[in-house]
Amino acid sequence: MKTATIQYFTILFIFALMMIKLPSIAFAAEQDTQARSTVMNAAGNTDHETLAHYYEDQAKEMQAKIQEQVEAINHKPSTSFLGRNGQRIKKHVVYKIHEFEKAAVENLQKAAYHNKMAEKQKNRKQFAESGKIKG
Repeated sequence: MKTATIQYFTILFIFALMMIKLPSIAFAAEQDTQARSTVMNAAGNTDHETLAHYYEDQAKEMQAKIQEQVEAINHKPSTSFLGRNGQRIKKHVVYKIHEFEKAAVENLQKAAYHNKMAEKQKNRKQFAESGKIKG
């Protein structure tokens, strides 16, 4: 009797989790589709200029978060860092700062790449409009 009840509740629990998770998966897929459509131009090519601005904005947000964390450490009284928990908190804040710095660098690299690609796209477009294409 116990195993049948356990199995019943296990199946019910899994079903409930699936019902909870499905709407969020559908929402994420819809958001991804919307994000892709915003960076595609009419010809179906990626709009690298828009992506470059997006990554630059992300890098600026990371820099702002870094600044917030640094100010949080600087304005925290030294007595709050005494003891075991204080040291853990300080290490966690330093870790967060390091992660934000890595994310900012990655976003700046992506922005530089997309700026370069946007420049190439612009050059191709100018070349195509100049009429120097063999037909």
